[in-house]
Amino acid sequence: MSVKLPFLYFKGKSSLDFNLIIKSKGSYNAPARDVTITSVPGRNGDLIQDNGRYLNVTIPYDLCLVKRDARGFDELVSEVKNWLLSDSRYAQLWDSYDVRYFRYGAYSGGVDIKEELRNYGECSISFNCKPYRYSFEGQTAVEIPSGGATLENAEMLSAKPYIKIYGSGNISLHINSDTFTFENVSDYIEIDSETMNAYKGQSLQNNVMSGDGFPILSPGTNAISFTGSVTKAEIVPRWCTL
Repeated sequence: MSVKLPFLYFKGKSSLDFNLIIKSKGSYNAPARDVTITSVPGRNGDLIQDNGRYLNVTIPYDLCLVKRDARGFDELVSEVKNWLLSDSRYAQLWDSYDVRYFRYGAYSGGVDIKEELRNYGECSISFNCKPYRYSFEGQTAVEIPSGGATLENAEMLSAKPYIKIYGSGNISLHINSDTFTFENVSDYIEIDSETMNAYKGQSLQNNVMSGDGFPILSPGTNAISFTGSVTKAEIVPRWCTL
């Protein structure tokens, strides 16, 4: 019977590609709420201003490197360094302890793998991660017909979706009580609520969009409908949690 070794997945590669195995994972850290606390002389209690966001969170791993193939120990160490330090941008990060969710993590620290025994080494690394965990299920596009539909958000947080609406002319998107209108659409328009942009291909289209902010999918049932000449829409919901 084969043994499933614990691994992490980052930048499109598994740690097992480098014979790197999770020895232990740190605590399941929750991100801190970003608030500004101000003390006022003569007033009991501080003033707390909520800045409307969560701070990044550190995700640590203790890893061990075991020589299991023809590659030498030094060669494996070099490959691990190149994998982790090839760039410092955010990339998908997940591990075998929970294959339902991933984070966007970045790594810019050092890589110090100490050879404890012959062909065996250990190291500790920490990723700088965005606060949310995203479900893999929420990365799949859902087609919404012209007659509308409902989407169920089973998470406790509102999601910021990617939406592509196929249609022409002046059209409106309705999500629950919110309405977003787009003028003079030709073929399709795209909306990314995470980056807060409307566009078509490489062309920015924020000037044709009106409404209060950008679409969100609230926890629970979300009723979606359209007015105008719409043939269909595709929504990548991006379900998320802390």
